[in-house]
Amino acid sequence: MAFPGIVAALSFTAADGERTVPLEPESTSLGRSAGNTIVLPEPFASRHHALLLRDGSTYQLVDLSSTHGTYLNGQRIDERAILKSGDVVQLGSLQATKLYFRLQRSRGAIEGKSSRVNDLLSTLTVFLPFEDEPRKPGTRELEQLNFLLSAARALNSGSGIDDILHALLQLTLQLTGVERGFVFLAEAGEMRLAQGLRSDGSAVFEDSTVSRSAMRKAIASESKFSISDTLADASASGWSSILINKIRSIYCIPLRKRGLAGQPAGQPAELLGLLYLDSQAGTGELCAIDHELLDTIAAEAAGLLHNALLAREEHKARQAREELAVAATIHAGLMSIKLPKLPYATLRAKTVPCLAIGGDFYDAIALDDHVCVAVADVSGKGVSAAIVAATLQGILHAQFMAGQSLEKIALVVNQFLCARDIGKYATMVMMKIFADGRVEYVNCGHIQPVAIYESEVARLEEGDLVVGLISGATYHTAQYRLRPGERILLATDGVTEAENPAGEAIGEAGLDSLAAIESLDGILARVAAHHAPNHAQDDCTLLEVRYSGRAAGEDITR
Repeated sequence: MAFPGIVAALSFTAADGERTVPLEPESTSLGRSAGNTIVLPEPFASRHHALLLRDGSTYQLVDLSSTHGTYLNGQRIDERAILKSGDVVQLGSLQATKLYFRLQRSRGAIEGKSSRVNDLLSTLTVFLPFEDEPRKPGTRELEQLNFLLSAARALNSGSGIDDILHALLQLTLQLTGVERGFVFLAEAGEMRLAQGLRSDGSAVFEDSTVSRSAMRKAIASESKFSISDTLADASASGWSSILINKIRSIYCIPLRKRGLAGQPAGQPAELLGLLYLDSQAGTGELCAIDHELLDTIAAEAAGLLHNALLAREEHKARQAREELAVAATIHAGLMSIKLPKLPYATLRAKTVPCLAIGGDFYDAIALDDHVCVAVADVSGKGVSAAIVAATLQGILHAQFMAGQSLEKIALVVNQFLCARDIGKYATMVMMKIFADGRVEYVNCGHIQPVAIYESEVARLEEGDLVVGLISGATYHTAQYRLRPGERILLATDGVTEAENPAGEAIGEAGLDSLAAIESLDGILARVAAHHAPNHAQDDCTLLEVRYSGRAAGEDITR
């Protein structure tokens, strides 16, 4: 909350002993660079690693896209998090220096009064209607101060956005004496009506009669726009909304997030919404103190609204994370293929998504005289790619079971993606491997399979277009013959396109070298070592077929 007097500090152990840094500015920077407020020479800290932002008495921890992340109480934050007293912050690693965030009430702070209230209290003596020295506030001024403190309690008692907006409308309608009020919230560059209220307490659900010109004036001026008597104002008296709706007085105040330290001069703070009040009954003249009270209430409401919006976004993000975890579990179940056991070949496969779920998949189905295998990579990453991947996997599985030719399956998948125009395409390799070593395959724009026999490495070079881009694309089957002891390795481009910190990719030539490694885990470990310390940028999938040859008299079973 913004009204109580609060001070904050970070405490940590530095090379020269225990240090406590008061968080007085609105922005405190942390990182390895000497230009930061707090310099921490941690091995995994970025030069400009994180910020602590103050908004009233609320503090946010913001990660500045650091390489190794920012940790709060042992958990890596996504982008930002709200801090509470006692929280532990670490940069880049759980072994990094612990920074303890502390909140405490400042000395001399009066419960229920903010510095803004004290400013108003001193301002009251200036506007008293006496010619001699300023005196203590009179009855009217004490009523106004009491109103402000009541407003503070009312606003701070609201936990949700609707509660805060309702309290804001009630308070400002009471203060100004106008007939109705609206609060608009900024969404996608537009002002959307969030709540409307009349002075009698009844709700207003449409905003067609408000003055859009007044709203634009307030936003453009970055401060309150008010007209106590539209008939006496030459510029406003000609506005169509004023004439049609007979509006006599207007108060329009932007609700803005408090400016941050270091913000360029002249750049307005982020616009959260707009408070609009008007009346048809008559003029709504306010004294200077009333204007001060109105501004203060709106400013405090904007701070509370900002915190509530952050809390709502955090709630949405938490829900999204929970739903993603459920989706990842379902996706993992769909992708956990039980590879068939064959007398003439051994199959192994491994997939590692770079996010919780990904767009790579593999499949393998044993039929009477052969086994069908496939590896595919849907464009993009994350949820959208995973949905398409799961769908394509189902199509391939059904087509394999139905005994369709590989060319026919490629045509079906291509037509399916092109007909739906979902903006997704896929690369894939499908193979039929027979007990006698014959291989039929269709390569739809995928990385060429690698065949390894003793010290020889060869690529299966035949290929066609990706599926999902051109509806009239055609596909053909190519042939290959395996020798006993030969292996075929299928991979997705998460392997070949993995880059080291210098931007050098493994490439298909590098895949030829990796193919000599007998273990799929060993190949993936080599890929991870190549792109370290950076995270993987794409899903990695490997499928290997090791052909042994059919033993005499053995049946082909699953």
